[in-house]
Amino acid sequence: MTSTTTELKVSAFLAYKFIAKGNRGTTLLTILIMALAFVNLMFTTSVFDGMGDATEKQVIDTLYSNIVIEPKDEETYIKNPDSVVKRIINVPGVTGTSAQYVAGATIAYEEQSGAWSIRAVDPDDEQTVSLVPDMMVEGEYLSKYDTREIIIGKEIAGGHGGSLEHTSLGGVVVGDTLEVTFTNGVRREYRLKGVFDTNFIQANQLAYITEKEMESVLGIHDMASHILVKTDTKGEEDRYIKQFVELGVHEDIKPWTVYAGIVATLTQSFDVLNTLTGAIGFFVAGVTIFIVIYVSTVSKRRQMGILRAIGIKESIIVRSYVFQAVFFAVCGCIAGLVIMFAILVPYFIKHPMVFPMGNVTLLIEQKAAITRSAGLIISAAIAGFLPSWRAVRETILDAIWGD
Repeated sequence: MTSTTTELKVSAFLAYKFIAKGNRGTTLLTILIMALAFVNLMFTTSVFDGMGDATEKQVIDTLYSNIVIEPKDEETYIKNPDSVVKRIINVPGVTGTSAQYVAGATIAYEEQSGAWSIRAVDPDDEQTVSLVPDMMVEGEYLSKYDTREIIIGKEIAGGHGGSLEHTSLGGVVVGDTLEVTFTNGVRREYRLKGVFDTNFIQANQLAYITEKEMESVLGIHDMASHILVKTDTKGEEDRYIKQFVELGVHEDIKPWTVYAGIVATLTQSFDVLNTLTGAIGFFVAGVTIFIVIYVSTVSKRRQMGILRAIGIKESIIVRSYVFQAVFFAVCGCIAGLVIMFAILVPYFIKHPMVFPMGNVTLLIEQKAAITRSAGLIISAAIAGFLPSWRAVRETILDAIWGD
């Protein structure tokens, strides 16, 4: 009785012979098609993953940093924010903090006006938690003791190719005087010092003035609407929050994900699209292998009959075709990874795709690559099994004589 190991060896040997003696052009074309199917699966997934990653980075780098400390529920401001900062600034992994005031205001220029949010910051501290200071496209960033000067995002300024030109100020430039009316009724004129562009539409709808300027508007001192905390890693916010609480920070502490509803929405949408495109990709790959194996079984019908006549089990023959299909799939996955890492990834690093959430490059995660590879191999194995199983069901004489 033939052992399972021996049967596997015979199946592998037959698969090798079928491939070695087959048409090389057909073999290479099949591998190429499998490689393109794999690239299609990985490209779509890596684009969606890249978009999600870019959005997360933008939320952290231009809006909320990693952690936001807010006042207790019954309070409007954090009192003495410096004492809070002193407790947490020396925690390993904390790279910066910025206490900010946030106020709504109407900003007007000539006939144009609109309601936007204004953040008041210490410019030196802001550079430790945000990339906005490095994203000025016109003018310059704020200085610590600036008064009556303001910087605004390009969606407020207009004239910089933004997505909301119809609601902007119509193309103001550095040096223009803007009239700002705060929600407490205070109205002041500010010189436009600069315009920034973060490539993120939400951040581009913000305006900034200095902390001291806002305190004079609100008539308060040594307070903050919130404190942004920057850490050196993403994904460990809960650990830091626990440490802050242990250090005596009793304010309301939240990770950036609480404010990033857009990320959750995008992730859910991308997951649906990933599933759909993945299913289509696996189906296409499976059909391709099915056709190749089907043609092979038809052309080798007589050989299969002879093999069965000399005592080769049907299961061995079927398994040999499954091995062929798996071989094509594995080679396709390897070739596809080479195409991705040698050609596509370097290209999109140099030429990123521009989306409203920022510049997007391909993000290839190990889990996604393994999942797509496994799915492709399984699809190929199933597609290789069906036509070969059908072929060995006919009688030996019919197979040999072609009846």
